[in-house]
Amino acid sequence: MFAAAPIEANARLRTRLSAHTHTFVVAADRGATTALMFGYEPNVVIGDLDSIDAATLRELQQRDVPIETYPRDKNATDGQLAVERALLEHPSQLLLLGFLGGPRLDHSLANVLLLVAVETPTVLLDERNECVLIRAAAPYTWRTEPDEIVSLLPLGADVHGVRTVGLRWPLAGEQLHLGDTRGVSNEPIADEVIVSIEQGLLLVTRHFPLPTDH
Repeated sequence: MFAAAPIEANARLRTRLSAHTHTFVVAADRGATTALMFGYEPNVVIGDLDSIDAATLRELQQRDVPIETYPRDKNATDGQLAVERALLEHPSQLLLLGFLGGPRLDHSLANVLLLVAVETPTVLLDERNECVLIRAAAPYTWRTEPDEIVSLLPLGADVHGVRTVGLRWPLAGEQLHLGDTRGVSNEPIADEVIVSIEQGLLLVTRHFPLPTDH
């Protein structure tokens, strides 16, 4: 799924996406331009079309891509409407690109908070970051990448019973407090990391630095 925030089609992100061969692509407004840049023809485009450029709109029409148009005065962002449309397809996982960054901090924050309302496993990602929301009794496991930085951020309230495996600074059934930075900037020390919690909502972010970041 593609939204309008700028995103670079770097090698890591292209490789990450290439692992998903059976896709249903929803584009939110100008996200259609990003989808085409990555080589994906949207199955459907959603939104009020206030930011999509004329050339992309013509290309979509030439390809007979369905466009579901909404009024500008509405009670949800194009990104939320795109997520809701994607869920109608009963996906096993959602990948959200173009939902982070850009000039609008409010949009980035709102898009992170969309994870609270989505039970389907969902990954927010761009060229240098990934973010998931984990819940109680649903451990999150992943294969690590060189030099990645991991942060654990409580969302909404304190998170209880946090356990980690494969991180330099482990947690063993501990509590992370809302508004505290204890969980920021951890490092993998194994090929696989596991994070689980007993109560609350926990954002797990992974950052993939460029060499110039060190």
